[in-house]
Amino acid sequence: MQKIYILIYFLICAGCNKKNIPESNISDQINDSSFVSQNGLLQVMGNKIVNKKNEPISFAGNSFFWSNDNWGGERYYKPEVVKWLKDDWNTTIVRAAMGVEDEGGYLDNKIANKNRVKIIVNAAIEQGLYVIIDWHSHHAEEHTDEAITFFKEMATLYGNFDNIIYEIYNEPLDISWSEIIKPYALNVISAIRAIDPDNLIVVGTPEWSQRVDLAAADPITSYINIAYTLHFYTVYHHQWLRDRSSEALENGIALFVTEWGSIGYNVIDSEADRWMNWCYANKISHLNWAVNDKEEEWSIFKPGTSTLGGWNDADLTDAGKLAKRIISTWPTTH
Repeated sequence: MQKIYILIYFLICAGCNKKNIPESNISDQINDSSFVSQNGLLQVMGNKIVNKKNEPISFAGNSFFWSNDNWGGERYYKPEVVKWLKDDWNTTIVRAAMGVEDEGGYLDNKIANKNRVKIIVNAAIEQGLYVIIDWHSHHAEEHTDEAITFFKEMATLYGNFDNIIYEIYNEPLDISWSEIIKPYALNVISAIRAIDPDNLIVVGTPEWSQRVDLAAADPITSYINIAYTLHFYTVYHHQWLRDRSSEALENGIALFVTEWGSIGYNVIDSEADRWMNWCYANKISHLNWAVNDKEEEWSIFKPGTSTLGGWNDADLTDAGKLAKRIISTWPTTH
């Protein structure tokens, strides 16, 4: 079994990237050796995402769990967690998965959920990491006005930072790309671009972000720097989805795996190895689901694990150990 992706080790320097500082808890210390400072604003070039030197680049990192009140995962929305993931896991990107329409999400409690996102974003900026601001919804087209309001605020606060990536629709269901998702995306992208003209925007695709082929057949062309979401869980998604995704790449769109999960309950996952080799070969960034201690197969922590970092192997589930092995050894440029 090939394991190209574990042959190169990168030690990521701590630091932060600053332009115009929004009102936040971001440190005043600037470190030009930070990961984001080294790579700069991400841009889509053809079917690749490139750094400021126009080098194709891919990242490996962690997605936080739903931000919703009282769902459990919100307890890990802390700067200490971001710092430990960077220092101990070599994480180069994190994702704040802000729940929207489900109980306890943004529509129920805007202030609390938005503040959790800000905590992760501020910490990522301070640590010099990329960060995805995720509208974690399955029905985003039903809440277009709310999405526009939210992303306008995020773009105003953070649009001057190279760290920022906007994910405007997590996982659409089995709905039309051209008639529903794309029109929604154009409305939200327009609002973001009026404030932030250049940071990367990632758009979800039909059927839980697996029908990247439909987006490739009718891509967004009226705005630049747009990539498309691909999600996979190794227990369900195998070579057929890699083949579909490879075809989408060949048709010219850039993909971003903003969420993936292993088979769970096992440190050995041959399908995860196949997916990582595919991501490596195609220079695709990916984030593991999820930073949480919920008793389910994709949580990286055992129940009761500290929400302040400092974890050792005994705190990690088998899925967490597998994720750490992949993330901590991922080569960013290759």
